[in-house]
Amino acid sequence: MENILSDPELTAPHLPEQRDPSASDSKSGWYKVALSDQIGSNEAIQVDDFPTQIVVWRGEDSVLRGLDLYCKHMGSSLACGEVEGNSIRCPFHNWRWAGEGHCDDIPYAKNIPAKAITRSWEIEESDGMVYVWFDKNHIPADQNGQRFN
Repeated sequence: MENILSDPELTAPHLPEQRDPSASDSKSGWYKVALSDQIGSNEAIQVDDFPTQIVVWRGEDSVLRGLDLYCKHMGSSLACGEVEGNSIRCPFHNWRWAGEGHCDDIPYAKNIPAKAITRSWEIEESDGMVYVWFDKNHIPADQNGQRFN
């Protein structure tokens, strides 16, 4: 019997690659990634114009949250997932990620692995714009930091 999984047409050539933000030449500061009205309640957007790719979503509490774009489980884009409560669910295997970066639900698992963590990004909404804090050395957000439009 032929192994159909070895068929190159059925095998993904590679998983998407999350850009390493520590390799970025971008300055520390707040980067405008969207207009506030572009992200409705329970909606998510993909942001590529940032030192790394991220997903930004507005939960049911109207607060914006941001994570690295690709699910740590199998690499699916979280921007293609569904906002559920204040978390975002991956469209591939249904892992749900909280805005702080931890996986808070795997519907078919009894336990969530301790390593199920992804990078979270600090978001600020000001004057109708959505900003994300970036510092390649992981310095905490400075509310008075430089803003880049």
